[in-house]
Amino acid sequence: MADASVAFSTPLLHSSYERSFDAEIDALTGGEILVRGRMRDHRFDFEHTWRLRTPEFEVLEASAKQNAGEESRFNPELCRRYVEIKGARIGRGFSKRILMELDDLPGAEEHLFLAIEMARIGQQVVQLPPGFETQFAQSRSIGASEALFAGGVVRMGFSPELYSPKPGDKRVFWREKRLTVSVKRDSQDKDFYACENTMNDTVHDITIGFDLARDGVISNAHSRGLRLPYHGICEHAQLRTARLNRIRVNDGYTLQFADRIGRSEGCAHLFDLSIDLLRLFKF
Repeated sequence: MADASVAFSTPLLHSSYERSFDAEIDALTGGEILVRGRMRDHRFDFEHTWRLRTPEFEVLEASAKQNAGEESRFNPELCRRYVEIKGARIGRGFSKRILMELDDLPGAEEHLFLAIEMARIGQQVVQLPPGFETQFAQSRSIGASEALFAGGVVRMGFSPELYSPKPGDKRVFWREKRLTVSVKRDSQDKDFYACENTMNDTVHDITIGFDLARDGVISNAHSRGLRLPYHGICEHAQLRTARLNRIRVNDGYTLQFADRIGRSEGCAHLFDLSIDLLRLFKF
């Protein structure tokens, strides 16, 4: 793929790449949760641990551990610096804060990837105060979300207890992710990248995949949702995945994918799973 406009940024192992992420959450108190996450590929193996305040989603305490990785490519100093993200809040400016604390040491980008996954799963457990929902029951206004639920029969794929865990509850939420990229050859003897990303957790079992040609054109875009948080609504977002076919990806891929599978009519998780794949390429 010497003349390609698209290149994979990470050394491949036997013409393929695989990265995994596993995490779980324990309820510590009525306003704090413990988030433990691990990310690894054939080059590194990191673990992050957070004590997170909810519902503000503020990192009260953080630590990192490097189980594997050549020091020249993944500097152990990053684990010592990671504790300084204390006080960061999930939201706008979060990634910038992580990189500011880690600086540009080798391996900082991989620690950032794991921190982003920690932030995503950390927001899945929202400890709401008693009576929080009554303020909505008293409102007569119909918002966009309510209009969606009013459009047909909707079945929840999770228990309401997810938002009211008791102090001391273990593994109130868990998540597993598997990302794979393989170099394959089509019928015209041309190389392409077969990309797939799967997320399985307490309320989801979804996959998105696509083939990426060396000229940046996407084909064979597909997705499935075996377990969904809102059956009757979430299936609609799965039908949008085919819109990715025939687009030519460039360095503005975030907007390209947001327009087709993201935003209010799409699925934030399918969007994230796709963007995580594209982050591994150079356009």
